[in-house]
Amino acid sequence: MAAAVASFGVAFIGGCGNSNPGTASPASGEAGPPASAGSQQVTAPKVATPLKIDKFLSDPCSMLTSAQLSSLQLSKAEAHSESTGIRCSWRFSDGYTAVSATFLTTVKDGLTNTYRQHATGYYRDGYFEPTVVNGFPAVMANTADRRKEGQASLIVGLSDQDEMLVLIQGVPGSNATTAATNVAKAVLSTVQGGQ
Repeated sequence: MAAAVASFGVAFIGGCGNSNPGTASPASGEAGPPASAGSQQVTAPKVATPLKIDKFLSDPCSMLTSAQLSSLQLSKAEAHSESTGIRCSWRFSDGYTAVSATFLTTVKDGLTNTYRQHATGYYRDGYFEPTVVNGFPAVMANTADRRKEGQASLIVGLSDQDEMLVLIQGVPGSNATTAATNVAKAVLSTVQGGQ
């Protein structure tokens, strides 16, 4: 069981504002403050092969297939529409760890917005670590570093306009970063297959 939790991370931005254990959600329901005018020159790496997410917006839980859910040991899918976008959340088989993937439909400029937030110091008390997931530019970022507590957030550029946030909220000692990356890889695979 611990191995399953360790292999899947909890992603989470801005801290967890939800007091329900195992529920991954942004603290304020927002993706962060808008970037300042001085940071407008900052840009994220370009997305080489942009993905279209339109077909997943009406059924966000279809972003993971039955086989992927089984492989990741996820169940109890729930779709949500929020002020920041459309998301699906799941629970891991341990019953405590939760994950959500959100298409941030209200964020303009995709991952560049996250880079602009970083340029303004938005993540100064947390972490901002650029990475690549299945060939897509991404950033492990949060305003507070709670990865040792089993929480992490991964923001992936799907196109130069669209981004996805993967949040994992787990238990202390679990590898939240790996978990977030594994979920993001699975979602990217599904979305790429639906092009």
